[in-house]
Amino acid sequence: MEEGIMKKLGKPVPITAVVVLVITAFIITVILSVTVYRGKDPITMVDGVVLRDLHISHKVPKLTVDLNLSVKNPNKDAFRPTKGTALLVYRGVPMGEAVIDTGEIAAGATKSMTVMLSIMPERLQGNPGIYMEMKAGMVPFNTYTKISGKVKVFNLVKVNVISTGLCGFAVDVKSKTVGEPKCS
Repeated sequence: MEEGIMKKLGKPVPITAVVVLVITAFIITVILSVTVYRGKDPITMVDGVVLRDLHISHKVPKLTVDLNLSVKNPNKDAFRPTKGTALLVYRGVPMGEAVIDTGEIAAGATKSMTVMLSIMPERLQGNPGIYMEMKAGMVPFNTYTKISGKVKVFNLVKVNVISTGLCGFAVDVKSKTVGEPKCS
């Protein structure tokens, strides 16, 4: 019975042909993982900044803004963030910090979130310029966001990816509004 099957299938495949096929498949996989399927950095976009709380005081002013973010995953596999941070910066000095908790983002998906940033009072003590600008009516701020994580390529190799974003906006103290953010 086995002889009949061998006659129908033809000659047995030589071991060298199998080895060549496996090596070719491996080379193609490596080339694809380095080019088309390589880990790409997610894209963080600031969709808006909303003034949540503003109290002007000569002792300790309070400022809280909501940062509306969206993170796009351009990869062919899910993006698994390990750490995310948002900073509220005044004239190069970090004034507030918040953790960005995005959770897993599916392949090709975009996830929106809101991060609340508040000025930490202890950071204001060595910075008298902010009081003068509050009295003048306009206070410029920047936000810096950084989300790092991993993407698996072909479910084999974990690639580290990082997404960063920088936006500037001004708070109009008199009207208690936020100007349009300018992002890069």
